[in-house]
Amino acid sequence: MEKQGLDAQGVRDALSVGDIHHANKLMKSVYCIHGLVVHGNHLGRSLGYPTANLELLKNKPFLLANGVYAVKVEVNQLVYNGMANAGIRPTVNGKTLTVEVNLFDFTGDLYGKTLVVYFYHRIRDEKKFESLDHLVRQIHLDKKETLRLLS
Repeated sequence: MEKQGLDAQGVRDALSVGDIHHANKLMKSVYCIHGLVVHGNHLGRSLGYPTANLELLKNKPFLLANGVYAVKVEVNQLVYNGMANAGIRPTVNGKTLTVEVNLFDFTGDLYGKTLVVYFYHRIRDEKKFESLDHLVRQIHLDKKETLRLLS
């Protein structure tokens, strides 16, 4: 973030509240992260929305506010639309920050691959749902909104 004239503190502030549009405008590029796909608990797959769980680089802090985002994901030099959840996953009593990505129209094995995730829109805050059924209904709505925003 050392581009000439870049308001680095403004970018960090925008990311910390999930204002991805403002951060991208300040950076004159799209905020992205790199992560290695690692095994999770496979809950997303059992809910019909398989996710790639990312192990983030230890030396780069994750600056983005918890929530659900419309993203584009680069893997093997191809780009897929998708949605990402950044947060602690309160519905399943998660305790630590995780970043997981559901790639639309992707089939294959991502374990051990490095993904580049580009954040375009914030869909909503992370929240705790009263049941997994309620969570699945919300994920379905999130996907529809993501497709609308990325089209």
